Amino acid sequence: MRVLRLAAFALALCGAPAAVAAPQVELTPAWGGWSRPGRVTEIAVRIRTDAAARGAVEIASGAQLVRAPVEFAAGDARRLEVAVPSAALLHTTVGFDGALPERRTIALSLSESPLLGVALSNGQAATLEGFHAVALSVGDLPRNAAAFSSVDALAIDGTTLRALDPRQLAALIGHAAGCGRLALIAPDAGAQRLIEGSAGCGARMLVSAATPAEALAGLAATLALPAASPATASDLAALVHSASWTWPRIVAALATFFGIAALALVFNASTPVLLLVPLLATAALGALLHAWEPRSRLVVWAEAEPSVRVAQYQAWHEVSGSARGRLEVPVLAGLGQPHACDTRRRAQLVLDPGRGQPVHADFDARLFEPVALCYSGNFPVLRALTITALGGGRVEVRNDGALAWPAGVLAAAGKVQPLPALGPGAAATLSLDRSHPPADGAERAALARTPYGGYGVLWPLALDTVADAPAASAAWLLVPVAGPT
Repeated sequence: MRVLRLAAFALALCGAPAAVAAPQVELTPAWGGWSRPGRVTEIAVRIRTDAAARGAVEIASGAQLVRAPVEFAAGDARRLEVAVPSAALLHTTVGFDGALPERRTIALSLSESPLLGVALSNGQAATLEGFHAVALSVGDLPRNAAAFSSVDALAIDGTTLRALDPRQLAALIGHAAGCGRLALIAPDAGAQRLIEGSAGCGARMLVSAATPAEALAGLAATLALPAASPATASDLAALVHSASWTWPRIVAALATFFGIAALALVFNASTPVLLLVPLLATAALGALLHAWEPRSRLVVWAEAEPSVRVAQYQAWHEVSGSARGRLEVPVLAGLGQPHACDTRRRAQLVLDPGRGQPVHADFDARLFEPVALCYSGNFPVLRALTITALGGGRVEVRNDGALAWPAGVLAAAGKVQPLPALGPGAAATLSLDRSHPPADGAERAALARTPYGGYGVLWPLALDTVADAPAASAAWLLVPVAGPT
């Protein structure tokens, strides 16, 4: 009998399915784990599984949470690059159906001093006075342009540049286009032309040299150049912060209720009517608040220096809900990496695992309170112009480029005036005596961003590249021009 029991036990062991190994997860921060407070970094998430699995990866940085749903077939391996706000501790959760979630903590080294990234193939050390230097390999460089904000300057040699994959190279070009300080050491001629042609701020922040010492000396020289200060929400308060649209509707609904209640009391002042009318009105108002579509509004402000081929922009996408609860804000394609404008506000950014790009952000909305996603980036543009003072309060504005301009606005001496459309090579002479105070928020913002003693030219922009832009959208391009010295 004992022999039979042992045989049955052995058969059961042979027939039992083998335990499925848990997915293998590796989390690696960019820049060797270094960043700066208030910046953006990147976490590379590598997942491999021997069996089909479905779950999600979540990375929490303060009040901000990035979530990427994932689904694997047996034997799949995948890598995600997730841009997240920098924090001393990043809390990650990797959970798959049927298994307990795995929680890990990534500790970042946040430098109070400016960071210098040094990506030299020979491992040679390099320093820059006042900077904390971090030695980097090819794998330490991110694939999201936003993550380059972690470092204040980067020196990279030609060998490392050639080893970058296409996404890393695209992110590096985006960093140069955003006026990032970058030193190329013995680069290939083709790579140098590509990056120089894409660099913002007239390529003043881009250095090319034959040796690390010369490159670092060139970087040090760029520190004397003022960095372009992007426009902020406070700079453009009249444009970014819209008036509430919900309250007028609420007032109209309440006025309708009081009108109906007055009529009901005139024709029937019985107790059931006194109780039923407020009850029905409250239910109807609650239904209306949840039925009203959230109002969406987009503001884009771009700036570019004369004759510079790249403009930098800031964008604010504001959504106003009419009820308390979860408010989903779609990520607008074509505007770069988004983040919650208020970093103290709880928000969850959801990624498309196939593309690794965010698709929407979820906010815990309060009643009538707007929420906003912020974007920043650059786009190609060329407004080659010169402004010449002619005396007697007159100026000449000339189109030095090969493309025609639409009509715009000239800002100077605290006032504005219309600027006519100009074809290539055409010029317009304007009298500053005919200028007038700004008439709207865009003109006031243009004056505020115009150099002291100089000029600014403001044009409206079409948002053709943002296919899903809301109907209530507005965009402008400002070209500031320094005055005579």
